[in-house]
This record gives sequence, C-alpha cells and structure tokens, in this order.
Amino acid sequence: MAQRRKSSKPRKEPDPEIRRLPGWLQLAVLAVMLGAAAALWAGRDYVSAVVAGVTGSEKSSQSANRQTEEGVPVVVAKVGESRDDAIVGAIGTGRARQSVMLFPDETGEIQHVFVAAGDRIEKGQPIMRLDSREAELAVQVAKTRLIEAERTASRAEQLQRKKISSQANVDDARNLVDRAELELQQAEVALADHEIKAPFDGVVGIPKVERGDRVSPSTDVLTIDDRSELIVEFEVPEQFHSRIKVGQEVDAHTPSYRERVFEGVITHIDSRIEPVSRTMTVRAGIPNKDDLLRPGMSFVVDLTIPGKMYPSVPELALQWRKGASYVWRVRDKKAERVEVSSVKRLNSTILIRGDISKGDLVVVEGVHRLRPGRLVRFGEPGAVPSS
Repeated sequence: MAQRRKSSKPRKEPDPEIRRLPGWLQLAVLAVMLGAAAALWAGRDYVSAVVAGVTGSEKSSQSANRQTEEGVPVVVAKVGESRDDAIVGAIGTGRARQSVMLFPDETGEIQHVFVAAGDRIEKGQPIMRLDSREAELAVQVAKTRLIEAERTASRAEQLQRKKISSQANVDDARNLVDRAELELQQAEVALADHEIKAPFDGVVGIPKVERGDRVSPSTDVLTIDDRSELIVEFEVPEQFHSRIKVGQEVDAHTPSYRERVFEGVITHIDSRIEPVSRTMTVRAGIPNKDDLLRPGMSFVVDLTIPGKMYPSVPELALQWRKGASYVWRVRDKKAERVEVSSVKRLNSTILIRGDISKGDLVVVEGVHRLRPGRLVRFGEPGAVPSS
C-alpha cells in the first residue's frame, strides 16, 4: 500500500474562546448584531432630525422674534356701512283708478247705442239713448203750462195796477208760474234720464245690451274704466307700520309681463290693524301710461322698507368664542379685540352693532395669531361695499 504523505505546513489550531461557544449561541449573537444594525439604519432620519432640530429651533426663535418686532402679517379690510332694509312681498289684485257699472235711470227701449267695446270716451259723452217720445211730449206740455201761467200772472198785475184786482189775485197767479216752472224742470230731467252719459274719461267695456232691448233701472248695461292708473291693495305685517309712509316706491310684477317691472307709489295706508291677521291694508298706485295693464290682473308687489345704517364687515372678520362674537380692529398697527353683535347677514358681509365705525380696519385673515396689543403688518386694505 502506498503511504499518505504528510503536509509540510503546520496545522492552525482554532481559538480556544470560540471553540468553547456552542453553535446555537454563535447564531444568536450574530442575530443580535444584525438587529442592532437594522435599528440604526431605520432611525437614521430621526437622528438627523434631532441634530437638525437644534439649529431649526434657533431659526424658529429668530423668526418669531423678527415677527414680534416687525408685526404679525395679516390681511385687513375697511369697515363699510349698509342699511338694514327689509323687503316685503305681497300679492294683490289690480283695479282701475275709477270703475263704474252703468244703469239706466228710466224704463224704456234702447233706441241708440253710440259706443262700442274698447272705445275711449270723455266725461259727458252720450253712450245710449232710450225711447224718449213720451218724455219729449211731457216737456212740451210743461212749457205750454208755463206760458199760460205767465200770461195769467201778467193780466192779474195789470188789473191790480188799475185797482180792479187785489194783490191776492196777483200772488196766486205768480204761484202758478212758479209751479209751472218746476213742472217744466221735472219734465226736462225726465227727458235727460232717457240718455246715458259717461261720468268720467275712460274706456268702454263690452255692452250687455243691444239696440231694441227693454231695460229698467235694475239693468246693468255696460262698464267704464279709467285705467290710466291701476290701484293695487295688499297686506303688510304690523311690525312695519311705523316704517311705511305715503309716497314710498313699490315694484310690481304680473304674470302677463314676467320680464317687466312696473313702478308705483303708496297712496293710502289703512287707519287700523286687522286684529286677526295682524296686518294692515296698503294701497299703491301704478301708472299705466302704455295701457298694458288691465283691471283684475294679479300682482306681486315688492316694498323696500328702509332701516337703520349699521357698520358692515366681511364674514371672515367676525369671530366667535364662548358664545360671544367679536372682531379684531387695527389701531396704530396694533390689534385690539372689539365685542360686537350680529344684526343681519347679507351676501358676503355682516351688519354688526358695537363700538366700531365706518372706515375702521378689521383683520380678515391671520386672526389665529393675534393677541390684544400685538403688532401687525399689512398691505393696502380692501373695502367693504356700502349701501
């Protein structure tokens, strides 16, 4: 057999300390070392932040000191002024300035109709005439009696001057003349009642009768409307009684002309409040120069009731804390807290009541950094619309 050759290099003996550790313990030590390395790697950002935090806090402190010296940056606006107006809307029905239904004064047959529906007529213009032959005869009889009475009185006066007749006979004759004159006047009035005339300027409605119809004083024949101005009555709540005056303007809308606004004025205010509805009746006149409106139309009337003037601020300027409202006002570049109360909210502004006036500066943005007496800095202030 061949013999194995022995190496000429000396064999390295293992470290006796390592040789004493078991294999599982060596693995545990290795795992701990790897975990520590991973933890250091994951916390590298925190360590960097801690190191940088020292420098950052110093910078923050310097920035805060600079803001304290120069003032906290804010956005301000000038306080405006607006009126606390109230708009009352109501529904009413229009009627003509003057409107009448005509009835004949006498009974008879209609002989003539002088107008048609829609005609414009003037005061005193004839509209209809009844058969007046009997009335005309009565006038002629009355005139004849008056002539006879005047002749009798003339003869009595002549006889009295000749001392033939007494003064009593003359007086009786004069009384007959007076009576004949009255009878003539009655006959003429009866004749005039057979003709219907316009009581005022206006527009004729559709006649309800025709020529040849027999009418009586209870027969309605036609209507006349003076629609140069329409009257609209509507109800206003009692709370506005002291704020409504005759002459105030109103805006009226009607479904017939949806895109058009008809302007009018208040002409009358009722003298009492309705105890059930707690409202009062208000009457407005709406001019109808273009003759577009008709009696009976429905109207929605908007009445603007002027109120008191109040300071107005942007919505962002009003702050709340513990149930109380306030604004930050700027005076001498310093912020001060002013207690106010809200009166009314408009589109983008709020009417307020408090120790604040038009033209004051209030903080709109940056309020969370303010304290009483703190310096502020700002650019050109905005303006709140006034009305």
